[in-house]
Amino acid sequence: MSLSDQIVEAENALNAQRDTLTNLTKSMDENPVDDSIVSAMDETMEQIEKSDTDLARLRRVESALMASSTPVTESVAPAVIKSTRGWIDSPADLLVANAVAAIESYESNMTIEACLEKRFGGDDRVKAVSSFVNKAAQPIADTMTAGWAEELVREGYGAFMDLLSPASIIPNLPLQRFDFGNYGSVKVPMRAETPMLDGEFIAEGGAIPVKGAGLTSKTLTPKKVAVISHYTDELLTRSTPSIVQVIRDAMVRDTAIKLDTAFLSNLTASNIQPPGMETLAGAPIDGSGMTTLEGTLDVLKQAVKQLTNNMLGASPAWVMHPATAMDLTVMTNAVGAPAFPTMANGSLLGIPVVTSITCDASKIFLIDCSEIAFAGGAPRFLASNIATIHEANPALPLVDGAGTAAAPVRSMYQTDSHALRAIWNVSWDELRSGGVVLIENVPV
Repeated sequence: MSLSDQIVEAENALNAQRDTLTNLTKSMDENPVDDSIVSAMDETMEQIEKSDTDLARLRRVESALMASSTPVTESVAPAVIKSTRGWIDSPADLLVANAVAAIESYESNMTIEACLEKRFGGDDRVKAVSSFVNKAAQPIADTMTAGWAEELVREGYGAFMDLLSPASIIPNLPLQRFDFGNYGSVKVPMRAETPMLDGEFIAEGGAIPVKGAGLTSKTLTPKKVAVISHYTDELLTRSTPSIVQVIRDAMVRDTAIKLDTAFLSNLTASNIQPPGMETLAGAPIDGSGMTTLEGTLDVLKQAVKQLTNNMLGASPAWVMHPATAMDLTVMTNAVGAPAFPTMANGSLLGIPVVTSITCDASKIFLIDCSEIAFAGGAPRFLASNIATIHEANPALPLVDGAGTAAAPVRSMYQTDSHALRAIWNVSWDELRSGGVVLIENVPV
């Protein structure tokens, strides 16, 4: 078996052990007192430590062999730009850099670490993030301190969300934010409606009442957002570094649309997807009367009252289509002055306004962002040049249980192409009911 094959085999074994540990962690959440699960976790962690050590040794051997090889010179090969050293400008670029390295790893039969060294100059920040966002174990550079990689991943994820800000609702809403990290779920602490920790008026010398605050929690479990895209070998080889920007732009644009559409939808919560805001909203308010200033004020006041009557509204925000926001901006009063002058500064009745083209123009949402919890994490990538995929949306099994083959299919190996799979775990939910108000039938 070649050294490259040994590394691949070691990576697969380590990934399988990590998957086992993840499943055991989930089982521990459900059965925290099961000693057999604890024993299995200890045994699995020992296996992971040994496999990690063996894999690191194989990679050191590979690195030594690569260092002793003769470099290709300009006289042997044409001058094709292959390095993007210095391209990493923000933490968000760390995620995109690893997506590109994942593709080239299969194209060149090099390890992801070697591809990162080749394209990004051995940037330790990119290497640190690699073990988190690529389905492969990566050795940690000696210069790294404990926890540095995790912090870089968080910075990369945060910066990736910042990139979405111009196009997406979610990064612009002050939601309660959490990071799944390597956990199977996130428990968000919250107040129960009863009992209340409120003070009482008492007489001088009277006994002060003793009360306890009601506490509970909401569990957010990861919902998998996944996609596969593929590229020809020629595109990968000849378009460096432009392919990096292509992937980055596509990730930002398409992720923004997907997030906003699902976030505002009327989809109910399931094992596959989180609930949409329209589903979480109570009885909708009829906005058909928003053709006049008086009617508009009446509808907006109803929305605010509906939120505050539920003892909510600590961090409210309006969400609407840009065209709806424009209609409110140009609406005038009896003397021809702007009826809502603060709309020019992104505020309506003292409440921030967030717009998105994915919001139905006939609907306006009023959301108490302090009552919506959002959890996410860095996307994870896996590339292949030997996979076969069903080129469709939605995709089907290549051959189903009845023996029916899907069509059309593409073999990456046969067409000299590369497939890149991205998986992103996200979820959100309402902490207390009544935190979302919907206005519908808004004139368009």
